[in-house]
Amino acid sequence: MRLDDRASVPAIDRSLDDHLLDAGLAIARTSTALTFVALPVPVVSAPALVAAWRSAPIVAWTSGATSMVGVGIARELRGSGDARFTDVIDAARAIEVGTVVGHRDWVPRILGGVAFAPGAADRAPWTGFGDAWFALPRWTYTNDGWLVLAVDAREARNDARWHDELAAFRVALATGFAQRPQPAMTRIDPGDADEWRDSVRAITAAIARGDYAKVVAARRALVTLAGEARPADLLAELDARHGECARLLVRPPNAATLVAATPERLVKVAGTHVECDALAGSQPRSDRDDAAALRASGKDRREHALVVDAIVTALTGLGARVEAGTEPGIRTLRHVLHLHTPITATLADKRHVLELVAALHPTPAMGGTPTDVATEWIAEHEPARGWYASPVGWFDLDGNGELAVAIRCGLLTGDRVDVWAGAGIVAGSDPDRELAETDVKLRAMLGALGVPA
Repeated sequence: MRLDDRASVPAIDRSLDDHLLDAGLAIARTSTALTFVALPVPVVSAPALVAAWRSAPIVAWTSGATSMVGVGIARELRGSGDARFTDVIDAARAIEVGTVVGHRDWVPRILGGVAFAPGAADRAPWTGFGDAWFALPRWTYTNDGWLVLAVDAREARNDARWHDELAAFRVALATGFAQRPQPAMTRIDPGDADEWRDSVRAITAAIARGDYAKVVAARRALVTLAGEARPADLLAELDARHGECARLLVRPPNAATLVAATPERLVKVAGTHVECDALAGSQPRSDRDDAAALRASGKDRREHALVVDAIVTALTGLGARVEAGTEPGIRTLRHVLHLHTPITATLADKRHVLELVAALHPTPAMGGTPTDVATEWIAEHEPARGWYASPVGWFDLDGNGELAVAIRCGLLTGDRVDVWAGAGIVAGSDPDRELAETDVKLRAMLGALGVPA
């Protein structure tokens, strides 16, 4: 991260704990490990910091009461192929943590995610994302009022850089964020509807032959704007519209920006305690009693049961004691209702959250079942999904963490925004209804971009 990666910074008073930063840098210069310098700061929204750093690598995560933004890279962790999860775990375990200055209870967190499948992000528009990319940020902001610099002995010698970058954060923290509408849409390409209906018919025919039980088919739409799409404004709009969802933003080095408001947690791990969401079976939201109709839908109940069974089986296979409700509830979102079953588990032994991600992803809610043949269909019939429907989130150096599934998402590249939506195809799926369901799901991103329904 360099000064030309962010918005211009006016001259301001350097009065925000510069002495603490200097003390931390002095310690870092004599350390063989990373030093963390924690500075108390005002609380702002994640978009305020995203707007301040326009092209630097950045990851933002907001879920419930937890919000954090990582800017720049102190340590980069990448993984590839079938070993991508273990590659990242091993790289994280190799990070040497030294002194934490200013906040003895600070816990470093690593943020990022993985592709839907190995090789799925090898080409545009996903260039730069890779099979797995995580970062221990150079600067981490958390909404409990802390800004933390991670620096090693060599980097600590350049103290002017860190004071200048702290000045940039001061501006964002002091001024907050004034949201603006996105540039007007000039064109939208929703994809070929007839072709997508044909895919649904082909899948249901294969299901009737016994080839699959479920395949999740995704549509991609392309929105072109009159100017460059602004990630911070989009994130702020998603905060306002979809506060019940996890909102996330990921921009690896030299890559586009992924933004999502996802209702689906894949897994959360704290010690030996595990939480997962089974979210499958959908109904567009209207003035009717949609919840009753969704609960009564045999097709949606079958689709949901496949997801619950897969999650329970995966967790049980890891030796966990699993608890799942016998009757799904309803998750109510702005545009759609989902059948929802929360699942909890207790592990016999502590495991890294990415070990659980590797066992769970993709659930039948994102890929289908049987998993191998369903994901083969996806690879053969869809453009590369990249990080759509993929695990994105954070973990700490003890392996605790939380990852959500990147659905209801858009990829911002200049004036172009690619958006995705999927539907689970099972026996009894109707092509027109499934197409309409994807239209409704696309509204989460299109509405936030200002595209008329």
